[in-house]
This record gives sequence, C-alpha cells and structure tokens, in this order.
Amino acid sequence: MAETDDNFELIEQSNTMDLVPQWEPEAWWFFAGGSVLVAIVLLYLFLRKNRVAIDPEKERYEAYRDAKVALDAMEPESMHEIAGSVSLVLRRYLARRMNEPALYETHEEFVGRHEGLKDLPDGVRAEVGDFFGTLAAVKYAPDNVANLTGAALKQSGLNLLEKMHHG
Repeated sequence: MAETDDNFELIEQSNTMDLVPQWEPEAWWFFAGGSVLVAIVLLYLFLRKNRVAIDPEKERYEAYRDAKVALDAMEPESMHEIAGSVSLVLRRYLARRMNEPALYETHEEFVGRHEGLKDLPDGVRAEVGDFFGTLAAVKYAPDNVANLTGAALKQSGLNLLEKMHHG
C-alpha cells in the first residue's frame, strides 16, 4: 500500500482562559472619569457660591408687605369667606415671619400650643389667640356672631397684622 502525506498531527490542548479576550484599560477611560469628577466638583462649588443668604429683616418685611397687600385687596364677601381669607393671610404671615406651623394647624392645635408665638409680646400673643378664636367662630358658626361685618373683620385683621409686625 502506498503511503500518503495525509498525516494528522495531534496538537497539545491549550488553556481555555487564553481564548477569552482580555480587557485592558485605555487612556480615554481615565480621562473621561476624571473629567466627570472635575465637573461634579466645579458644579458643587458654583452652586455653593451662588447660594444667597436670606436676610431675616428683609424676609420679615416682605411677609408683612405681602400680607398687607392681600388684606387690602380683599373684597368683603360672605362672613364665612372673609373669615377664612383673613385667617389664611395671617397664618401665612406667621409661617413666613416666625417659621410658625400655624398655616398647617387647626384652630385647636394653634391655640393649644403653648410655645407658639413666643417672639411676640404677651399682650399681642393673647390678642392673636382671641382674634383667631373669633375667626374660627365666624368660619364655623357665622350666625352666632351678629355684631361683626366682613369689613370689620378685615380691619381687625389689618390692625392685628400691624401689632404683630411692630410688636
């Protein structure tokens, strides 16, 4: 028989890990990561620098001015509506001026809180409590308060606002 050149040579088996492609970090990955980090730091510094400090006296005056404008612009409607509006304006003023949670409390919670309005003089504090009691009576039982008018409630609200602001 004639010999042929079809020899099959056995090759030694290679390691399978040599067949898995290897990841090698490229320089642009480091550049991109460093750029993102620098951008975050610069953004933080920029936002921190541009943060405006709030002047408490200016905030106090603006709260007073906004409340006065709102009360002046109020048109006497029904007693129920005017009492609710005056109450809301004064509560918003207290929330802005003194960080009072009065805007988010019921009348009973507001009156029952002993540490509330501690920055106001005692006479004004008592008057605020009494006036909010009157407003609650008008809001929830307007028939029981026959001697008040919407204009009188509005004027009383303005007077109390003046006392709270200057007191």
